[in-house]
Amino acid sequence: MRMLKFLLFLLVVGAGLYGLALVESPRGTLPPRIGPAISDAKSWGYQLQEALPDRVAASLDMLVVDYANGSPLGNALSVEDVQRFRQRPDGKQRIILAYLSVGEAESYRYYWQNHWRLLPPHWLSKENKDWKRNFHVRFWEPGWQSLIVQPRTTILDLLLDRGMTARKPYLDRILEAGFDGVYLDRVDAFYEWAKQRPTAEADMIAFVAAISTHAKARKPGFLVVPQNAEELLNLAAYRKHIDAVAKEDLLFGVGGPEAENQARDAARSIQLLNKARADKLPVFVVEYLADPEKRKRAQQRMTEQGFILHFASRALDRPPELLEPSAVIPATSTPTPAIPPIGPAAIGEPPKPAVPVPTPYR
Repeated sequence: MRMLKFLLFLLVVGAGLYGLALVESPRGTLPPRIGPAISDAKSWGYQLQEALPDRVAASLDMLVVDYANGSPLGNALSVEDVQRFRQRPDGKQRIILAYLSVGEAESYRYYWQNHWRLLPPHWLSKENKDWKRNFHVRFWEPGWQSLIVQPRTTILDLLLDRGMTARKPYLDRILEAGFDGVYLDRVDAFYEWAKQRPTAEADMIAFVAAISTHAKARKPGFLVVPQNAEELLNLAAYRKHIDAVAKEDLLFGVGGPEAENQARDAARSIQLLNKARADKLPVFVVEYLADPEKRKRAQQRMTEQGFILHFASRALDRPPELLEPSAVIPATSTPTPAIPPIGPAAIGEPPKPAVPVPTPYR
């Protein structure tokens, strides 16, 4: 009789959990984003390690920082932390974006499970040989995407989130921490899977669209800024889901530290980035340069194009520096060399140079 009662109890509990898993319950909406328009930003910075609010230049208009650079969630930025980064001494606010890699898993993130090295989930692939502790992922698979964004939630999901701290999707954590938007890295990961999965490009566009749609539904006005993968700018279906675009190593660095890129490759990228500008989407460029002459050339070229330039260390561990005013007046429409239509194979993927493994900045 006791066994029968126990089995009946399990049956009732199982039926109840099953019912909770069927009833959708979206995460609550958040107040709309308020603050400066991203189109008004004239300067920006990019620092993922050791970032401190009091070391950010007062006149900087936009800053990219890391929400949780480290495994313990105690290292994550709070709403108050984000506000300290946002608030300028004169009372004005700057835009604060959270870095988020969507094309690689990082073993120093809160979501990482130690047993994955021995028993990896199907979506987890090999380690990036240039960036240790970064792992390629089959980004189109639900197992990976649910770590980043989960547009459809049930009552059971919300209950499990309370008891399993690593379960809540990364994007929702960023939203609830009060960021103005996300800075999406490794959007260009689809290049690596193109031969094995012909739909990889479309899969990445759909992934970015899901991130954008969910974020803007929870927090109207939330900003989505992808880095690299400028070929996707050919598609209006992609451009409509983003608010700006960023590009690394546009003029220097693809072939090695501070090495000048091939003129044709730079022209291809500029042509594609101008598709964003044609839709009134700002273009932010980061060059990892120390040479004064190369900096001067890069600043003049980017000012001519109307792109917003930032110089950073490759490790992204220094407070953003402001550029000296350029003598060049931005052109309203800068002609670029005529380049025939291109695809992923033509552009290729600039290799990610090796940098020190990120460490928590707290």
